[in-house]
Amino acid sequence: MFGVVLFALILLFYGVILSGEIVVKAFPQTKSFYKSVEETMDKGATRLFLSLGAIVVGIWNFFAPDFTALYSPPVIGALIPSLLIIVSGTVIYPNVIEILNIPQELKDKYYSYIEKYKGFSGIATFFAGLLHLILFRQILF
Repeated sequence: MFGVVLFALILLFYGVILSGEIVVKAFPQTKSFYKSVEETMDKGATRLFLSLGAIVVGIWNFFAPDFTALYSPPVIGALIPSLLIIVSGTVIYPNVIEILNIPQELKDKYYSYIEKYKGFSGIATFFAGLLHLILFRQILF
């Protein structure tokens, strides 16, 4: 129970951080909050630590034992939120792709894709966190 709530709060946290552009367009009064979030993210290695934290938490959530599931880990309860938090980690710090040995044109495509869908990944992560809180006792699929 505690792990589910903690993971849901982590999903909500990353969802709020990543959905800044979309939220500011919908609610202009949040502009100062997201400006301070961006300033904090640009200081030091904050992005790197948040990115690594999201990736580790996503992998941990997927492979951690679920003692309430009778058969196998549920798709909606483990796979989708884990993938969303891992994607959020790569969106927060997109330079993580520099460690891979791939052509520069693919890296440029990756950067443009990340920039285009950054807000959408934040909204998806936020709603996954909400669903994780609401349906924490349900085993779906």
